[in-house]
Amino acid sequence: MPASTEKRSLPLSAAKATGKVAKAKGKVKYKIATKAKAKAKVKAETRVNEEPSSLSAEAAVPLTIVSIPRPEIDTNAPIETNQALDQAIAYLKAADPKLGKFIDTVTEPCTLSLSRNRKGHSSFISLSQSIVYQQLAGKAAAAILLRFLKRYGQLKDASKATMLEQDDGSLTYDDFVFPSPDRVAALDVDEMRAVGLGQRKAEYLKEVARRFSEGELSDEKLAKMTGDEVSRSLVAIRGIGQWTADMFLMFHLKRPDVLPTLDLAVRKAMCHHFGVQFTKNTPTHEQMIEMSRHWAPFRSIATWYMWRLMGTLTQKS
Repeated sequence: MPASTEKRSLPLSAAKATGKVAKAKGKVKYKIATKAKAKAKVKAETRVNEEPSSLSAEAAVPLTIVSIPRPEIDTNAPIETNQALDQAIAYLKAADPKLGKFIDTVTEPCTLSLSRNRKGHSSFISLSQSIVYQQLAGKAAAAILLRFLKRYGQLKDASKATMLEQDDGSLTYDDFVFPSPDRVAALDVDEMRAVGLGQRKAEYLKEVARRFSEGELSDEKLAKMTGDEVSRSLVAIRGIGQWTADMFLMFHLKRPDVLPTLDLAVRKAMCHHFGVQFTKNTPTHEQMIEMSRHWAPFRSIATWYMWRLMGTLTQKS
């Protein structure tokens, strides 16, 4: 016969006894769970406050945030002089002594104020190069860009035309005038793929070119925009994400207060610096903005040093 599904009632005495035992077991389980939870909390707090051991000397410096008057600067204006850069670094060292101690160990000068804009190096060219370099090693991307220029650019010195067929390094990027937005917008995608560009990158380049060709974007318009306005305008273009927009703001427009929260190296370096645990989902954008609040209005410069910090950590690991 199949087992009955009917619920059976226990005698009252047995039910009471069973209830007492269950209640006692529940108390024991609750105590065990509470102790385990407390231990886990202590362990988690200890782990969060630990500094990675790969940079023991730097990690020994306590994190002290100093409240000092924040400079009143126009964060939409570029940092273009060494004097402005020196003032920014001095502020960061005063506001964050731990960062200051690390800055003193960096022998390489911060390059954010150095002009990356060669003569005629427009916003269009900067964004086009960023697309070519996306998800590629620097050397491979440079080779594709040079082939693109050989085919579609113009030699500055016509006497070097005989070198166009050579791949011995005789010609470099600086030997060419980058093709105009009108020219790139009119190119055939299949022909662009012949120089090593993928289908999507070729389409992205044409879309960026179209926006500049039609006047939707220009050097003048981008220079007048706030950082948020620049980001919204660029991210609306297929093929350009927030990271590319942040790099454009930092290195082309030279805005002083950019924090690229999607940059993996910056996220890891900030976790090390602030003694916060790094996970797949943390720190969040909001957490990074809050942690770096005392770096403002010079988060771009602090970011440059976070990249150097990450490089130091990688070398010592």
